[in-house]
Amino acid sequence: MESSSNGRDNDGGAGGDDGVVVVGGPRVGLIYDERMCSHFTTDRTHPEKPNRIRAIWQELQSSGITNRCIFVSAKKAEDKHISPLHTKEHIDLVKNISSKRRAQRESVANRLNSIYFNEGSSESAYLAAGSVIEVAEKVAKGELNSAFAIVRPPGHHAEKSEPMGFCLFNNVAIATKYLLDERPDLGIKKILIVDWDVHHGNGTQKMFWKDPRVLFFSVHRYDSGAFYPCSDDGSHLMIGEGPGEGYNINVPWENGRTFPCEDADYIAAWDHVLIPVAREFKPDIIMISAGFDAALGDPLGGCRVTPYGYSVLLKKLMEFADGKIVMALEGGYNFNSLAKSVKACVEVLLEDNHRVELLEDNPYDSTWEVIKQVREKLKSFWPVLAGKLPEVDNTTRRRNPPIIESSSSESEHDDTSWCLLTTFEEIVRPLSELTVSDGKVNNWRTELSKVDIWYATYGSNMLMSRFLCYIQGGQVEGMKRACAGSVDKSLPREIMWKTVPHRLFFGRDETKTWGPGGVAFLNPESDLGEKAHILLYRITLEQFNDVLFQENVSDYDMSSPPFDLTHLDLIHDTKSISLHLFQSGWYHNVVFMGYENGLPILTMTDSDVEGFKTGKLPLNAPAKEYENTLLKGLMEDKYLSQEDAIAYLGDASTKPFLSSKSSK
Repeated sequence: MESSSNGRDNDGGAGGDDGVVVVGGPRVGLIYDERMCSHFTTDRTHPEKPNRIRAIWQELQSSGITNRCIFVSAKKAEDKHISPLHTKEHIDLVKNISSKRRAQRESVANRLNSIYFNEGSSESAYLAAGSVIEVAEKVAKGELNSAFAIVRPPGHHAEKSEPMGFCLFNNVAIATKYLLDERPDLGIKKILIVDWDVHHGNGTQKMFWKDPRVLFFSVHRYDSGAFYPCSDDGSHLMIGEGPGEGYNINVPWENGRTFPCEDADYIAAWDHVLIPVAREFKPDIIMISAGFDAALGDPLGGCRVTPYGYSVLLKKLMEFADGKIVMALEGGYNFNSLAKSVKACVEVLLEDNHRVELLEDNPYDSTWEVIKQVREKLKSFWPVLAGKLPEVDNTTRRRNPPIIESSSSESEHDDTSWCLLTTFEEIVRPLSELTVSDGKVNNWRTELSKVDIWYATYGSNMLMSRFLCYIQGGQVEGMKRACAGSVDKSLPREIMWKTVPHRLFFGRDETKTWGPGGVAFLNPESDLGEKAHILLYRITLEQFNDVLFQENVSDYDMSSPPFDLTHLDLIHDTKSISLHLFQSGWYHNVVFMGYENGLPILTMTDSDVEGFKTGKLPLNAPAKEYENTLLKGLMEDKYLSQEDAIAYLGDASTKPFLSSKSSK
């Protein structure tokens, strides 16, 4: 491997150079190299950006942790170390892509799944893979007790012949294969890979699918296959094949948008699945695909794991392999939670006094159900999983809040804020930093924050993670730019599905958020011959105004709300109000759709529906990524089957849009 010449900053280096032992504590290695920041996109809103690792390094430096660790120089991987897992075509693509013209790079990236390239991508990818090999080798040799490789681009989505999901080479898999096959002299015969990134490690799973030397454990959001990478690879039924059968363990969280998993849920997965199996497996070393996008406040993950929670998960793994643990960064897109979570983990590796906190909440009922399913599937391979789970005290059990699926259902949920989420600083500019008139903005926000409404969604916002971009900031797969988020980042208090007698259709040519293709609109006129599926979010009128703003304009003086209490009173009679402030936007027409449980239902659409009927405005089928987002939303929580969801959107895309028969 090629050695780095600029592995660290002169003014903020770690406690020792390669091979220098830090006296008085565990030998914990750190790798960080600014050259891995040369991989970036000109899209400033993209979540996988260089400042992710800079934020981590700054946090470790400012806390003095770097002075207690051993700095390891980054090294580029050699093709011979990558080729056992990636095809020659894959390697050649990554090696040569940065030397191509920009147009060529973009053309290649557009054919791949959630990938970008620039002039620094090739070097960064080779450094990331080589750096994980470097620290893994040093830990296996005993030169280090443990290590954290602060690398990017991440790796666990990269498959044998294709980069995907921000990942170019599969860094952890390459290092694992290197130790097992190319360094038998180190005595590493069994490796446990723990992937706690919020997304399933599809690439790593496939690379060791038939290999009993590798126990692969992934805990991730699954949502019936609707959460990225959007396949059944992350199912608990995927347990390996042939000699590797039973050595692939998936713990797939369901209903992630409604029941965001927290520390207690993850710890339960450890205590009742991972730890018992790891004791039986007896790994010689542990590799952790350390993604931190399940962290509290992450714009993509939607979970609520705290830095303390991550420290508990890591501490529980320290009992194995004599503490030989190699952590490699994967995801994590909220700089604050990312940096603090990494710091908490490095403190565990340093064996700092580990504080013990009582968890305020127990795991959700849905968590116990997933754990039961995983244990049932694997108990024939790991008899330790055949025992009964502990009984949960009904006085302390944590029931999942109800999902209301029809307008006739009464809510069983009281008004306690089970879903309030206090986020860390977002990675995108929040609305609170936009132009406001001091003093005035707080007055209307305080007033409207006390008023609840139902926001009826019929397009991409039917996918909860997409809608939360308008609340918490960020973006989901397929979006070309991030959302700013709302000032009040509290999650919806309730959600429910409903069908209404309105026509869904797709129009316009292109959007900044999704690129070429039509987007969804709803005909505000009712028609008993039509049926549209809408997902209602119970949010505050303050949040509804912030969503209105983000849907329609790029800048607005928020000293007064575009839709206030006067509008709310008036719309009961007028049925719709076109907001002149947002006339340039496509969703400036606020429509009143009746009441649900005593609260008004509001949606937003285009006011010039007649223009679509006459051809003045274009009807246009949705782009594939946008359509996929709608499908995921309709299929989430199994509201519609895939077949029904495809048929519903296909009908909306192709059915002629004629003058509707108004039904009052």
